[in-house]
Amino acid sequence: MKFLTPLLFLAASLHAATLPGFRVETVADVPGFVSSVATDSHGVIYCTNTSGVVFRIDGGQAIPVASLPTQAGGNGGLLGMALVDDTTAAIHYTTWFAERVLDDVVSLVNLRSGAETVLHDFVCDIEQRERGASSEHHGGNPTVASDGTIFVGIGEYNDFQLAQKPEWNGGKIFRLDALGNATQFALGLRNPYDLAWDPEMERIVVGDNGPTGGDELHIIDEGSNCGWPETVGHEPRVKGTIPPDFVFPETVAPTGIARLARDANPLLRRGYLVGAFVTRSLYYFPDLAARPVAAPLAIVDHFDDAVIDVTQAPNGDVYLATARFPPASRIQRLVVPARGDCNGDGFTDARDVSALMREIDDGGPHSMISAQDGVYPGSWGCDANADGLIDAGDLAALGKQLSRKRAVKVR
Repeated sequence: MKFLTPLLFLAASLHAATLPGFRVETVADVPGFVSSVATDSHGVIYCTNTSGVVFRIDGGQAIPVASLPTQAGGNGGLLGMALVDDTTAAIHYTTWFAERVLDDVVSLVNLRSGAETVLHDFVCDIEQRERGASSEHHGGNPTVASDGTIFVGIGEYNDFQLAQKPEWNGGKIFRLDALGNATQFALGLRNPYDLAWDPEMERIVVGDNGPTGGDELHIIDEGSNCGWPETVGHEPRVKGTIPPDFVFPETVAPTGIARLARDANPLLRRGYLVGAFVTRSLYYFPDLAARPVAAPLAIVDHFDDAVIDVTQAPNGDVYLATARFPPASRIQRLVVPARGDCNGDGFTDARDVSALMREIDDGGPHSMISAQDGVYPGSWGCDANADGLIDAGDLAALGKQLSRKRAVKVR
């Protein structure tokens, strides 16, 4: 991961922006430097910090529920979490000897008792374990497929050549079964901070941090070679490697990735959200199955904090894990515009009628996700009838919505 100086953090915070009608609100402060966030089937929020603590968010407070034998340092520590079920988390962390990292460990942790069951140790130096590896580039969050299989990405420890050596663990994605048996799924990665299983494509979606520029998004099958360090970004492909499905035009440092459950959120109804460390952004990819993959929209851009991770609760709510230097971390909720809130002020009322008329006149019928473009920067809430387009049909839907509100008030 690429780190920023405190001065760069301050400069970015002065230009924080969200798309019209979106906003971010703090749910809880988290001690230390947050590394992941997840929710269970009831919407209970869990998160981790790099120092090794797993927290449950309860009443706006971060309550410790488990502690893992690791420490924060470089890109090491407790790197991420995914929930297997409501009582079990899959955790990825590093073990240490002095300043060297010995292993990347994937464990199952009971969220009620805090008990740990080690699933698999990935030794950093397969020839001489005690030599260990650099604390840089150890990847991050695991993800859990619909059949319970766990996938985890491990960076190449800042040792470029390891990513292309199949016998070494660095620079790879692994698949783990319930017994802890690990199978190499992909190789040729630099620092895959998060990944997600797509059940429709039956493929892994993974972001990879490039050196300077060349940050990538891959949609991969088993056996894929993502190319690092032989090729990166838009560089010509080397035989046997696959090109990235998307290359960010600037250094963003992709961190958290969340696949959106179809139609769970009123506006973010499908696609992927990707958090970014350097640009402090939350990017929205509406459709990763389309070719070519279109450039994402920055829903949140140059936020006050770096966006470390993102997740979606069963009710569609989106939560962010954010952090800044010196260590100050938060769990935040992304608030989306309501249907009919065309001017993005947080209310649906008569003022939205004129806003919607201006938005419709601004280029005729157009996609909901382009509402902010053009002369009038409307919100995605202009799509009052939820058909994905902003057109005259939304005026009728907004009129019915306002009439129902008036009828309720009269009663």
